[in-house]
Amino acid sequence: MRLPFLIGNTHRLPRAARQLAAALRARSFSAEAACDPELVVRLVGLAHVARREAGVLLSRHGTVAHLLLGRNWPGLEATLQSRRRGRPCGLRLVLVYDQAEAYPTEADLDLLEGARLDFLVTVGHRRGQATEAWVATPARSTGGRKDPGGFEVALEGPFSVETLGHLRASERIRAAEEAWRDGPAGADRPERAVLVGLVVPGREGWSTPESLEELRRLAETAGAEVVDVLTQERRSPDPATLLGRGKVAELRALVEREAADLVVFDEELTPAQQRNLEEELGVKVLDRTALVLDIFARRARTREGRLQVELAQMTYLLPRLAGKGVLLSRLGGGIGTRGPGETQLETDRRRVRRRIDELRARLEEVARTRRTQRRARQQAEVPVVALVGYTNAGKSTLLNALSGAQVFVEDKLFATLDPTARRAHLPDGRPVVLVDTVGFLQKLPTQLVAAFRATLEEVTEADVLVHVLDVSHPAWPRQREAVEHLLEELGADGKPTVLALNKTDRLSPERVAEVVQLTGGVPISALRGTGLEALLEQVARALPAWPRTRLRIPYAQARILAELRRRGRVLREEYLPDAVHVEAELPRALLSRLQAWAT
Repeated sequence: MRLPFLIGNTHRLPRAARQLAAALRARSFSAEAACDPELVVRLVGLAHVARREAGVLLSRHGTVAHLLLGRNWPGLEATLQSRRRGRPCGLRLVLVYDQAEAYPTEADLDLLEGARLDFLVTVGHRRGQATEAWVATPARSTGGRKDPGGFEVALEGPFSVETLGHLRASERIRAAEEAWRDGPAGADRPERAVLVGLVVPGREGWSTPESLEELRRLAETAGAEVVDVLTQERRSPDPATLLGRGKVAELRALVEREAADLVVFDEELTPAQQRNLEEELGVKVLDRTALVLDIFARRARTREGRLQVELAQMTYLLPRLAGKGVLLSRLGGGIGTRGPGETQLETDRRRVRRRIDELRARLEEVARTRRTQRRARQQAEVPVVALVGYTNAGKSTLLNALSGAQVFVEDKLFATLDPTARRAHLPDGRPVVLVDTVGFLQKLPTQLVAAFRATLEEVTEADVLVHVLDVSHPAWPRQREAVEHLLEELGADGKPTVLALNKTDRLSPERVAEVVQLTGGVPISALRGTGLEALLEQVARALPAWPRTRLRIPYAQARILAELRRRGRVLREEYLPDAVHVEAELPRALLSRLQAWAT
């Protein structure tokens, strides 16, 4: 059912009231404020002249969608409830009571929840002058009014009309989105996302369609449903909103039409751009960095992984902290805050900086532990082979195939995040330690690279790198370049590297031969277990050779033979009457211990 603009009791409406109502239809008001003071003045004037309650349903970009008069609003709740299929309807209700007291009534609070409004503003008036105002917002926090659906309604007030102009609408809209998403009506519903890309002519790197396709996979990995994609070509990004003013208006209309919950940009947004866009669009705005951080937060399982992700998130959050209107601009209380004091924003920043320092200290402990473990491996001279590659290239599947590990595997970006080390043996018998590292990504957030420094040290300290490349992916050459660029940033570009051309079972034999000739890599299928022997032989050739020696082991020291087979490579054994004569390739540390039996 389509609602008319004017809803409610229009019986014997004075001519002056009709003129005031018509003037509201052509007006738009500030979408940034919870309620524009000018709108309150106009509604109070209308309520006074009409001698009945007056209200408006205001869209997220500040236009008046419907005008309400009196209390009889047939079909309003049902129509608004179906508007966005379980999400907030995208409208806020500003309602002027025909009395001085403005504390919201039970009926209006029921409408807030039943119609799934963004939030509710109620205003009282006396003789055409506003007296007080209250704001009611659906939220998860306790201390509000509990409804049968399991929601809380957070009440704020009483406020003056001037104060309403300082309350930010975006924060209350975000609270409503979260409340409905986590409540019974939207518990199983993914967030609806619009992706946005910027085409800058002459810029090197991935093409916009390829980059947006990867962004789509990232959004789906994070649990979102991508409903549309928008691009704009510009010579340079707009410093205020990244996109041009007209394209932002087009995006706002698209968000409303598709009932989107969030907008994800393929570019990294500045804190100011993110705030401006959220105020313009009225929904949550993320960039690629925030999306990747969210995925990492979901995937981290170990204590080390959680610490690294939290450090990256805090580093990203710090410059984006912003005051929340009058609610976060009050001075703190208690000892140490008297006198000039400090704002809540400054307190939040100080807490975030302190938390960053704590996380860095804990991660330094993790780094020391890793160095100790690495030193033990180096003393035992067990070679380390690090599996590196683009995310979803098949590193974890390859680790399972080579070592018999049971690492979690899924066809999603960043399915496994925490590093895993497993022991394996090369075809010549030498033992090696295989280390599965975090997947790489083009435009990998710098916060993640810095936070995962302790983990990525495994790459720089490895003896050989196995670069796993998904050659079935259309953009595999650019994925290879992205990984090589990140290895160069880490200082690991000079390491001996074996290129593993994975997922060749998805290609024709002619295409596989073409890629092998182009790259010089080893064709494999980690999932089907083909080509693994040839890959390990290449790894063995890339590792530095152990010195070859001859030993004469007395039969009384036969236990040494078992150690030789376990830690080295025995080439020949000859059992003579006096002793066992052995020719072997051994680690230098073991060889120095056995010099007494050398021949």
